[in-house]
Amino acid sequence: VGGVANAINLDSQSTLGIERLMQIRQVIDEIGAFVTQVYLPDVAVIGAQYADWTGHGAGVTNYLSVPDLPLDTRGTQFAMPGGYIPAGEVEQFHPISSFADPYFADGVRESVKHAWYQGGRGALHPYDGETIPEYTDFEENSKYSWVKSPTFYDDRAQVGPLANVLCMFAAGHEPTQRHLTWLIDQVQSHLGAEIPLSALHSTIGRHAARAVRTAVLMEALAEQWDLLVANLSTGDFDTFNRPDFPEEEVRGVGFHEAPRGVLSHWAVLRNGRIANYQAVVPTTWNAGPRDEADALGPYEASLLDNPVADPDLPLEILRTVHSFDPCLACAIHMVNAKGKAVTRIQAH
Repeated sequence: VGGVANAINLDSQSTLGIERLMQIRQVIDEIGAFVTQVYLPDVAVIGAQYADWTGHGAGVTNYLSVPDLPLDTRGTQFAMPGGYIPAGEVEQFHPISSFADPYFADGVRESVKHAWYQGGRGALHPYDGETIPEYTDFEENSKYSWVKSPTFYDDRAQVGPLANVLCMFAAGHEPTQRHLTWLIDQVQSHLGAEIPLSALHSTIGRHAARAVRTAVLMEALAEQWDLLVANLSTGDFDTFNRPDFPEEEVRGVGFHEAPRGVLSHWAVLRNGRIANYQAVVPTTWNAGPRDEADALGPYEASLLDNPVADPDLPLEILRTVHSFDPCLACAIHMVNAKGKAVTRIQAH
């Protein structure tokens, strides 16, 4: 998770130079060919074989995605658009235009009503968020998860490749529309029947969207490589901007469309130090338990009416949950059974 900036020196073999840049370009081209010639066609064939699964696993159809791959230093232009689709209505798409767009920053809340944390203050904005463990054992009608329950303007939202692809499609993103149209056409050809866009609201739809997003990202990666090389040709080798922290309180959020969906980090700084820090990660959006209003999250909602052939071997449940590509490491916490602090970190 995360990344490390690479030092750039075109005359050194121990940093990112011309030779390694060309090696990277070769890998980009090879992977791009595999995605378009193998991955996408395979998904189309397998998807046609499991077309009945377009009727299962929809769950929450409010879709949240954020713009990604900024093209300027202030985050006002992006290679890939983002936004919000309510109730699966693509024509109701609302864009998120920039890092500073209040539509995203004002809409996020997290509830711990059903999570093993101290609460009682209702759903909180991440700037006011608290993460204080309070384990109670499994309680079906109370607390039963280590995952908080995020909402977007008080509604549950699904994040991930399906949300991302639908939002980019709704925004008129040409590569997304092209690859998604091609995939749907291929499935229709194999089936001999028409497949509506709404079929993507499903278990198999999430797999299809992941393939489409991969193809879109490969094109974007090649474009980013071109932009990097063009920028290096001007003599700009900088990889780091030193931050300047004001003395007064400031609040800020950074977001990114990670492979599993919307990732956002929220910080409150006072006197140049972090006073509160919260991360709202993709699997939290999808795996969160019931929220403040007891509404189901995407995982739970997707399992309603999910067929199970053998209750003793519920592979169909795994099939639907796996379609979200869970990252349960994001829901693992270490606590001391006697309530003692495990570790404490303080800046000096």
